[in-house]
Amino acid sequence: MNIDNHTLDLVIGGLAIAILLGGMLMMFTTVLTSKK
Repeated sequence: MNIDNHTLDLVIGGLAIAILLGGMLMMFTTVLTSKK
């Protein structure tokens, strides 16, 4: 299996977006639960 730079960029970009969305989701749920 040959991994080129384009595939590597896609994987790293996907991970960065997933971490970013996960962090935003955690912050959102924390704010919602603390408002109750």
